[in-house]
Amino acid sequence: MINYFFEKAFFYRTYQNLIRKKNNDYVFLKYIFKNLRKKINILDVGCGDSHILKYIAPYINTYVGLDYNQNYLASSKKKSLKYKFYNCDIENIKILNQKNLNFIFINGVIHHLNDEKVVKLITYLYKNFPRSMFLIIDPVKKDNNFLNNLMIKYDRGKFIRTENKYRILLKNFKSYVIDDFFVMNFLLVFHYKNLDLKKFYLNWKKICN
Repeated sequence: MINYFFEKAFFYRTYQNLIRKKNNDYVFLKYIFKNLRKKINILDVGCGDSHILKYIAPYINTYVGLDYNQNYLASSKKKSLKYKFYNCDIENIKILNQKNLNFIFINGVIHHLNDEKVVKLITYLYKNFPRSMFLIIDPVKKDNNFLNNLMIKYDRGKFIRTENKYRILLKNFKSYVIDDFFVMNFLLVFHYKNLDLKKFYLNWKKICN
């Protein structure tokens, strides 16, 4: 039953807004894009309802969103006619031929994929967009309060990993920032490439404090 509702963009976004209260992770992303000092051509793998556009639209040039869910894509397409959206299984994204993409964004996708599919996906993207910036974000399984447990229980991702398991899975790729950006103390893992995420993170923390 829960999967049926969360397959609908409206219900998923309503649930997110209710339980998260603050979108500090998106505020952090806005800070990053605002301070990159150049227009970004972004590929959003597993874009869902493209909620990220609410925060970064003024700072990007091109946006290409990929998702397999037609309901989410329909919601995304309402945001702007200038953006491109494709119905695509993220395990088979070879339909792309846009080499101008310089920022690969994968938010809340890895925990829906088993280890083999994760490595295959990132390897493909690294190979085809070697000079692009990469930012991959996923929740960390850590039982530290009620809302954290609730999010994990009702998340459709079957592969929410512990911090150590993420590190082992992505050990042949590049670095991490793991911290808490939610009022409910929900940990996130940030995997990144060609992007000084730690510098952005430390500067943003100073502003927040």
